[in-house]
Amino acid sequence: MALPPERPSESSDSADALAARLTGDDLVRVRVTPVVWSGLGLLGALMLSAVPASATPRPLPFTYPYETLPGGALELEQYVDMVPMRVVRENETGSDAVTSVRYNLETEAEYGLTDHIEAAWYFVFRQGASADTPALRFMGVKQRVRFRFADTGELPIDLGLYLEVAEFHNEFEFEEKLILARRFGPLSLHANLWVEQEYYFQDETWRYLYNPTAGVAYQVVPSFFVGLEYWARGRFDETETSAASGADGEAASETHHYGGPTLMVQSAQGFASLGTYLRWDELGQGAEPDDPWGKVWVRVLFGVDL
Repeated sequence: MALPPERPSESSDSADALAARLTGDDLVRVRVTPVVWSGLGLLGALMLSAVPASATPRPLPFTYPYETLPGGALELEQYVDMVPMRVVRENETGSDAVTSVRYNLETEAEYGLTDHIEAAWYFVFRQGASADTPALRFMGVKQRVRFRFADTGELPIDLGLYLEVAEFHNEFEFEEKLILARRFGPLSLHANLWVEQEYYFQDETWRYLYNPTAGVAYQVVPSFFVGLEYWARGRFDETETSAASGADGEAASETHHYGGPTLMVQSAQGFASLGTYLRWDELGQGAEPDDPWGKVWVRVLFGVDL
């Protein structure tokens, strides 16, 4: 059966007449809506049709999974942390506080030494929040190894170890994690028991930190995960740390707690994860100027097979 003939002139006239009756804001909405729906449709198609990644996807951006890269595999990952915070700005009448964003960036190259042992090298950059022109600076490098004792599901609780050394411009860091996981079909539980020792060689001082993380992830379809994640950061010692010391004040003595939703999309070439975390300590209080912890922490993580 032949298709009905097209009627371009009537369609064009109707569109012109509609545009003539719309205000500027309405016209923007009419033009943007098809783009938005197209983007949502493309995302839906990706989630339904993508092949699971062969790398080590991270449905919980702060918590390392149990799985490691296969022997001989190489992967590149990029972390981006964004922390809105209040900073003091000088003006003609004195000073006030404005919002600026602090960034942590880490680029990681991972390599599978064997099917159970994985090594990685990091390049670390940080940009402090500032009221005018914050500068991105190179902090240093990190190296780590990650080991799992068995294949997934062979033990009652999947168990792995993580060891890391960092050489920054003003400190050395030593980090250890015990990785725990358990899978129940599409649902998986994860936890990292994480401690850290920092030696600031300019001041010849040590700091001892704990950074536990835990979360649950659910695989909606093979290429799409949702989850909930909690993480905290605090110190075993009681020494106060100013906002200007250490890693932008991140070694403060009081414990900070964060929690929030996560999501991840993966394909055969890699994955992308997003976590948005609300700070739980000091709920109900406004953001203090120059508090590097802010009230919200956002982490974006990309991984690509090479």
